[in-house]
Amino acid sequence: MSDSTGTPGATPWQSPSGSPRPPEFGEFGAPPPLDAPQAFGGPQPWMPPPKPGLIPLAPMTLGSILGASFRVLRRNPRPVVGISAIVHVVIAAATILTTTLFAVNTITDALKQLASGTATTPGELGNLLTADLAEFAIVGLGFVGAVFLQGIISLEVARGTVGERLPLRALLGRARGRILVLIGWSLAIVGVIVVTVGILIFVIAILAVSAGGAGAGFAVLILVVGFLGGAVLTVWLATKLSLVPSALVIERMTLGRAMRRSWSLVKGYFWRTFGIQVLVSLMLSIAASVVQTPVSIIGELLALSSNPTNPVQAVNSALTGIAVVSALVGALVGTVTSIVTSSTSALVYIDLRIRKEGLDLRLMQFVDARQAGVTLSDPYLLDEVPVALAAPPAPPALPYDSVPTA
Repeated sequence: MSDSTGTPGATPWQSPSGSPRPPEFGEFGAPPPLDAPQAFGGPQPWMPPPKPGLIPLAPMTLGSILGASFRVLRRNPRPVVGISAIVHVVIAAATILTTTLFAVNTITDALKQLASGTATTPGELGNLLTADLAEFAIVGLGFVGAVFLQGIISLEVARGTVGERLPLRALLGRARGRILVLIGWSLAIVGVIVVTVGILIFVIAILAVSAGGAGAGFAVLILVVGFLGGAVLTVWLATKLSLVPSALVIERMTLGRAMRRSWSLVKGYFWRTFGIQVLVSLMLSIAASVVQTPVSIIGELLALSSNPTNPVQAVNSALTGIAVVSALVGALVGTVTSIVTSSTSALVYIDLRIRKEGLDLRLMQFVDARQAGVTLSDPYLLDEVPVALAAPPAPPALPYDSVPTA
């Protein structure tokens, strides 16, 4: 028998045991590429980050933040819409009451004086001051409600990120002990604004009265510079401290620590944080104006045309109708827009923690342990390392006679 030398009719060589020879290189096709996944190590194919709940557990882009902000409404609507509706109904009721009792009567008195040519009495000046204070109180109430909602919605976003859907009672239960701190933070901001504006107005008034014409010009200059400088300072501080409600509720920090926490998280990402929040606010403001403006115009025209023979009474009716309709429509629109804006701030907070602290790894550990039946401590708490709160049950012991023998 001849060997395999290419002679026609020759029998292929076989090993003495009768097994066929191994294939030569390239005999059965080209070798696999170097970057192909191997069974034991080597480059692996790209896999998307895990998404156990609201967002993928990875640093987020602008599109991811915007999309997740609107998904909060659809994912768990009952608690978030319910708490937002309660807050805005309270604000709308206070707005209607204030407008009806103070603003409408003040404007009506001014129209009567204009028609009769009489001077303004001290009582009417007091009514005007009371109306202004009431309007400012409504603005302050709205700000307190916005800060409160940001804290509660931040908690919903944080739990939704790990796949939890909490009812309203459970959501408020987790926020227990944080609500008064949120309200105190919002009142502190309102107080700082009032004191700062009051000091500026007092200085301008003193200059305008004591220095005559030159003082009046200098007062106007101070007013312009103060307004521009105050606007820039307000935007800067508002951005640096915009994550305080999230830190207060999610990490359950004290107010001082929450302020330092927000400041450190935003450091290095100021323009990104500012840009995302401004973009979302502009989008929602335009959408709200599109809804509210036609309703206000129609209500004003109907009220003015209802009493054409008495212009003062017509204006009174128009103002009352506009106030009621605008407050109700504003409550409806604000219920939705405030959820989106609050969710955006919460998502920015989580995104910054992912980028700076690797929060996504802690959240993955928490989700994996939960799927394995192990309950870990809260992964959002900064001072705690996730530890098992309930160990998994041990496997049952095998009986002695079922132990395999060698």
